[in-house]
Amino acid sequence: MIKAVLVDDEPRARESLRVIIERFFPEVTILAEADGVEQAYKVIKKHSPNTVFLDIKMPDGTGFDLLKRFDSIDFKVVFVTAFEEHALEAIKFSAFDYILKPINTTELRSVVEKLVETLDDSDNINLKLKAVIENMSATSQAQKKIVLKTAESIHLVLLQNITRCEADCNYTKIFFDNQPKILISKPLKHFEDILSEFGFVRVHQSHLVNINHVVRVDKIDGGVLVFADKTQVPISVRKREQLFKLLEDM
Repeated sequence: MIKAVLVDDEPRARESLRVIIERFFPEVTILAEADGVEQAYKVIKKHSPNTVFLDIKMPDGTGFDLLKRFDSIDFKVVFVTAFEEHALEAIKFSAFDYILKPINTTELRSVVEKLVETLDDSDNINLKLKAVIENMSATSQAQKKIVLKTAESIHLVLLQNITRCEADCNYTKIFFDNQPKILISKPLKHFEDILSEFGFVRVHQSHLVNINHVVRVDKIDGGVLVFADKTQVPISVRKREQLFKLLEDM
């Protein structure tokens, strides 16, 4: 059972979320609501929820300010926010769940289903919080970090240290220039969606590469990308023209 607290300074936003939850999600019990950072801190300490639906911008601070007040965080966090590109990017990289205003029932269902499945997981939210705060203040790609969760660990890594991503059925193998590869239980499309603005290019059905780590392009066999460790990645026919144009423009 999900035992939740709703935090948002807009009464209509809280009401909308509450109505949708009460109508469609019997697996979620709303313990309390709060309209700001100070009230939310008291409510969470009092009710000990296992999930907090959290707005980002409030009159007395941000959702991040609230989380920083806890010595350790033992509840799941779902950010509920109007679209703001920089904050949303930081949230995605930091592996927090989120839903956008106005609330979409289908989107909320996806989040609730994931919460039900992972409620007992030992999730290092403090590491995620560190990542999201660093990403909010990052001024360049070189400073941005992404949280990668494997079956055994949670990794916080710089984007620039990722050389490429390779599909492995519904999983993705992440390769680095300075550490062993790791296996993530997310499809390659997930990483394409969040990394494509940061120098990562889908060059093949099974390969997403950090173009900054490519040292050579061989035109044999339709095209092959070569990396510093001598790894070779094929270029699909469909992606070849687009990739060559990108490289010419660099």
